[in-house]
Amino acid sequence: MVDLSIILPVYNHAPYIKQAIDSILMQKVNFTYEVLIGEDCSTDNSREILKGLEKDLPSKFHIFYREKNMGGKGEGNFNDLYKRMKGRYLIVLEGDDFWTYAYKLQKEYDFLEAHPDYIAVAHDTEVVDEHGNKMHWTYPCCRKSEYTIWDFRKGLLAGQTTTIMVRNYMNDPSIDTRLLPSNFPGDRKKAFLFIANGRVRCFPEKWSAYRLVVTHGSSFSATSRLQPPDFKAPLDYYYSLYDYACKHNVDENVKLVTEQLYFNYLFRIVLRKKINEISYKDLKGAFQKLRYPVRTSAYTIMQSLLWPYHKINGKIESIKYEKATGLR
Repeated sequence: MVDLSIILPVYNHAPYIKQAIDSILMQKVNFTYEVLIGEDCSTDNSREILKGLEKDLPSKFHIFYREKNMGGKGEGNFNDLYKRMKGRYLIVLEGDDFWTYAYKLQKEYDFLEAHPDYIAVAHDTEVVDEHGNKMHWTYPCCRKSEYTIWDFRKGLLAGQTTTIMVRNYMNDPSIDTRLLPSNFPGDRKKAFLFIANGRVRCFPEKWSAYRLVVTHGSSFSATSRLQPPDFKAPLDYYYSLYDYACKHNVDENVKLVTEQLYFNYLFRIVLRKKINEISYKDLKGAFQKLRYPVRTSAYTIMQSLLWPYHKINGKIESIKYEKATGLR
């Protein structure tokens, strides 16, 4: 066993992969770690670049060249690397992102070692373009010292993926990581699992860079905007959180918030008739099963009243995002 497993998935990251690896090599730490790199049959020359770098990498780096793409929009690659982990802690560094502070890992490791009641620790991040230039866009993460279920309800994350060091919950038999299937971003699911099973600390410093490229490429940010609206995916996602909270011994606030998120979205779907097979009968059935009918109803009514504001604010934020990313 080692102290930390660094998971580095690679797919079409040729221009960036060396910078990601260099940001690992620059880390100054007093603990042991392994680096598990999965090259998922890229269509660019990522594999050739890795093979060129491999001969000079320390023995703690392990590269897995896939014979065929692992599928699942990258999840197959991730899942295989997770199964190979030997670390007490884990962190993910995607092949197009990089760390900017030499003591980042040490700071996070020291915190988790000193605070066994915390499951994870995160920090803020710079957002950069494909050339590494800082962008005028702020990542939607928690900016308090502790990430809570109330931040999750607002749509915030504890931090961008590569900022988060977490106890190896995937090898912890006391933590159930199984959520019902939903076609929704994995970082949202992980944020929920963290907050449902422990506490999460947030540092305000920016110790990493998140590369945001939306005009081209194969990243989620680039491909998701081209897809037609999928109203069922969020419904499946919110139900999966609600189902998990109902079946597990989690904090009462987690049970409340997951119920509110699920019922509020179901109410909107039925009211606007976005999914033909979902009707008022389904809404009535869901209401009858509510654990907190008064508080959940009040939340749903309040969100309905605030819908015009959310719509206008969402449009404003969308314009800001499009200007920052070059879409407008």
